Amino acid sequence: MADTDPLDAAYRERARLVALAAGGLAEQVVVAPAKDVEEPGWQILYATFHGRQCSWHFSPRDADLIEHFDHVPADDPRAQWDGHTTDEKYAHIDHLARALGTPGPFRRN
Repeated sequence: MADTDPLDAAYRERARLVALAAGGLAEQVVVAPAKDVEEPGWQILYATFHGRQCSWHFSPRDADLIEHFDHVPADDPRAQWDGHTTDEKYAHIDHLARALGTPGPFRRN
């Protein structure tokens, strides 16, 4: 799929990286309909990384990147947002990225 709009291309790139990380590092991954978006076809990927939930919205144009994960209804207990903020999510991801590159046992803050 060729992305001609730079913003769409950037979101596609992010979606690819999220799908890769979720598929390779997450303890649990589910995808559910995004009830907070009026446009049809939007989904939310919920991934648990080292015991903490991270979630991302996926547009319909990027649905092919997450079609292989378990899809559940929006009311599934595994698809309930835990209240994390975007800053908290990326702080956790930053911590994991540093820990994965550090020899020795994984340490939490």
